[in-house]
Amino acid sequence: MTMRLPSAIFLLLCGCYLLMLSGHTYSADEETMLAVTRGLIERGDVAVVVAEGAPVAALRPGRDGGSYSPYGVLPSLLAVPLHLGGAVLAPAGPAADYTTRFAVTALNALLTAAVGAVLAAWALRLGAPPAWATVLALLYGLATFAWPYARTFFSEPLAALLILVAAERAHAAQQRSHPATQRRALFIAGLAAGLLLATRIAAGVALPVLGLYVLWGAWQGRPATSSWLRSAFAVLRAPLPWLAGLLPGLALLVWYNLARFGTPLASGYASEAGLFTTPLLVGLHGLLLSPGKSVLLYAPPLLLALPGAVALWRRGAQATVLLALGLFLSHLLLYARWGEWPGGGVWGPRFLLPVVAPVLVLAAGFVPLRPGATARPGWRLLVVALLAVAGFAGNLGGVLFNFSTYVVTTTPSDKLYSLAGSPLVGHWRLLGERWASYAAAPPVCRPGDGFFASEDPGGAPLPRRSGALGVLHCHVSAGTRIAFRLDDRRPPAAPPSDLRLRLDGRELAAPPAGQLRAYQLLLPPGRARLAIVAHPWNPLAVGFSERDDELGPQLADLGGSTRDGAQLAVVDTGVAPLPLRPRPRWAWYYDPPNRHLVDHWAWYLPRSELSGPRAWLLGGLLVVLGTGALVAGSRLTRRAVRGEGVIPILLAGIALAQLHTSTALQLYKALCGAGELWR
Repeated sequence: MTMRLPSAIFLLLCGCYLLMLSGHTYSADEETMLAVTRGLIERGDVAVVVAEGAPVAALRPGRDGGSYSPYGVLPSLLAVPLHLGGAVLAPAGPAADYTTRFAVTALNALLTAAVGAVLAAWALRLGAPPAWATVLALLYGLATFAWPYARTFFSEPLAALLILVAAERAHAAQQRSHPATQRRALFIAGLAAGLLLATRIAAGVALPVLGLYVLWGAWQGRPATSSWLRSAFAVLRAPLPWLAGLLPGLALLVWYNLARFGTPLASGYASEAGLFTTPLLVGLHGLLLSPGKSVLLYAPPLLLALPGAVALWRRGAQATVLLALGLFLSHLLLYARWGEWPGGGVWGPRFLLPVVAPVLVLAAGFVPLRPGATARPGWRLLVVALLAVAGFAGNLGGVLFNFSTYVVTTTPSDKLYSLAGSPLVGHWRLLGERWASYAAAPPVCRPGDGFFASEDPGGAPLPRRSGALGVLHCHVSAGTRIAFRLDDRRPPAAPPSDLRLRLDGRELAAPPAGQLRAYQLLLPPGRARLAIVAHPWNPLAVGFSERDDELGPQLADLGGSTRDGAQLAVVDTGVAPLPLRPRPRWAWYYDPPNRHLVDHWAWYLPRSELSGPRAWLLGGLLVVLGTGALVAGSRLTRRAVRGEGVIPILLAGIALAQLHTSTALQLYKALCGAGELWR
């Protein structure tokens, strides 16, 4: 089987994912694995050594009194080259923290693209036409919750790749007639299965299913004319390459356990054995049917697997169908009993992500082997299109809006069992509110970059503190006057303010003297940018209070009117300065008072410490690599499927992939203007 199509799928999805990265982590789990990566690079060990208050989770005491992560080491190991690459742009300081974390979050983009490539290869092996195999890969990559997780540093995308490779290679071994190629396929299948244990120890529940499938293949391939003794010997000998493949993963797990706890058997999860407390039916209902966590709602294309499985069963692929269902059930039944079956404050049923691809591959049977011999496939195209749109639109909300923000946002609805409260709906509601704020009609002024959260107990936009630089974005008509007050009072121990105002980059005349200052300005018509610049002070550093922020003056109030008497509106689009302390820095991306327009690297990069040529270099690399991969993948895909019968939906899928990559960039550019963001 040619690798042209899988390679094209890999490039196509890589391009999509690289252009849509966020460049940050979403949970303390990811930060913990990142700390292991940094420990391997900086000290050559796996202990978690972080600053006080850093957002790490579930640490376990281990060797030499150190603290260790219970999570698998393989994601941290694979992230080492990316971390080193990120350090090239900024070797030290806060900028290095930003670039290395950014680079590490690209790992799952590559891994998820690889899942799509392997899925397409397996679909081809099951008899799917190349165009349909391409559609399945795009459905997985852009219409399931694999897409939002491709932007994270969670371990589930790696587990998904390993499970799919283990299953696909085991299936391929049964299709090979040459003993050498069969043994090679089995060894790779075993290698992927063994590495699962070093990725997510819980993913080991898939090993019995994979092992039984390998044994079944050995039984099916036994010599038909041999004695029972020879047959038994052949059946026992056939899985040996698979068993040998398990050894590297087991060795890595043993090494990691010894490095952490001084014993080969301790994994760090022994204390959680008693947490399987959820009634099975409750967990099953939540993972399959609840509006907030249903795998069918977060991955609608899975519905194609049912008719596809029936078709494959009728074609004689019963073992493959049972393999995919067995892998799915292994995770479903395990996590349905888990006390934290929702997976925490994350997008969709995170724990089921590793087994979505093996189920979706069953949809290879949804398209007949010979389309011309059956009825016209119009209804099939309609079903696929509807599921694709539903999956794409739902998960696009999880890409454009930080899912951690919605989790911590207080809403009156139930986020698990209410459709109105489901993140699939709630994300679009909050996105609409954010975008409406940025697109508010004139006359309006918006506190923007450099403003901390409002200090009004009722939630009004003012009063609020600025940092060293606070920016007001105003959109007004001719003759609009605004009036505002700045409260720049600070304790004697604080440094002097040296307060200045800049309107559209031009320094205004010296402001009034004193620490309580009132201003009146006649704004030019159109869009104006008023910058409040001051030397900041830190209340904690001068012993004034426990607040540990670099503060500028307080914008106490703001009003105004146009020439015809229309009153100025004040709309909150404030985004605080990026903190230096680890936990506030991590929370800055999701903290609701920070009114980020979109969860995208092009929004965050101008607000980071990386500035000037280095910022342009990082952004340029992403655009060039992502666009190049997207264009190359699209062209290779078209060549690979030329002449196929489902070209209309294939081209629609490729167009959708190309369109989605520019969605966030167009939004932030249209609503904010690139000139306001990039310095």
